[in-house]
Amino acid sequence: MINSVLALGFDSSTFNWSDLTPIAIDHKKITVENENDVNKAIDANVSVIGIYASADLVLAGGLIGAFLTIDAASLLGKSSVGNDEQWVKNVASLRDLLRTTRTIKSEVKEVITKTLGENYFETFNALNTACARQTRTILVGPGAIALGFVAMRSNSKLKDYLLIANTPSIPALSEAIKFMSCRVIMNTKENTHPLAELALAVSSLKASEL
Repeated sequence: MINSVLALGFDSSTFNWSDLTPIAIDHKKITVENENDVNKAIDANVSVIGIYASADLVLAGGLIGAFLTIDAASLLGKSSVGNDEQWVKNVASLRDLLRTTRTIKSEVKEVITKTLGENYFETFNALNTACARQTRTILVGPGAIALGFVAMRSNSKLKDYLLIANTPSIPALSEAIKFMSCRVIMNTKENTHPLAELALAVSSLKASEL
């Protein structure tokens, strides 16, 4: 029975969670305390953990692509119509990032920090802890999916507890999701607010258990 959610990294200032679901939610920012946040929540019988790390496709592609032999343009896929200039910039940025991440990929903390930023290694540890303690964890957006991808490279058993929501259709994420083979619980492929994606995913998960 799902009755509570711990949300890590979500912006709750522009979206009202209760508009979509009455399920209780506790918000925590991305900090060095995330692993501790998860342990406390699970001790208090939280039902689901939600993680949002970043919407930046270049950063997520840099983390995922560190472990793949795919060039930057192929990781990002085709440019959007009328948005070629931004696509070219993104490919150039990703190409530069991959030069770095592919040389440090054996250092998990370093490669996560270099892409997603400070404190996200603690979020990575929180993800691992949640799954180790058999708590379902929903990954929302590119950055969180990238963290899940890296985590599952060293522990395939995480698959039993990881779920994916909101999957922008670029090859880097498609490759990550294919490797992870986790359940995609909610996939609108639209520019929906991350917290709304989590609410819809939790509601869908709850409905599937009724």
